Amino acid sequence: MTRHLLAALLILSAPAVARAMAGEFPAGSSQLPEDALRAGIADKTFSVRPATGREWRWEFRKNGDYFIHVGQFNDRGTWTVKDSTLCSAGHRVHNLASAPCNEVRAKDGELYLKRDNGEIVKLVPD
Repeated sequence: MTRHLLAALLILSAPAVARAMAGEFPAGSSQLPEDALRAGIADKTFSVRPATGREWRWEFRKNGDYFIHVGQFNDRGTWTVKDSTLCSAGHRVHNLASAPCNEVRAKDGELYLKRDNGEIVKLVPD
């Protein structure tokens, strides 16, 4: 019975995992110039709801510092923009040498970020 329950859970969760692993930006979204992206996130705090896992609270300071809170996990680091990408280097997760850069696009005044796993998430201002 336990094996059947586990199999059922895996089958039911497969679509959610597939959505989280691949994504397309909303139709009609566009890349942002560096200045527009910087202005769009500097001194702002966003909530992010991934397809799986806990919601994030991500605060970007104008001076290039950021703070992120995900459940009981917290980190801080630095952020920069390059073209239409947001690059972040945390103290606990990434260092400057391995800082990921994630593409950001805009549509109708809303920002969308492509995560490392391919999932597109919306940056919702707090």
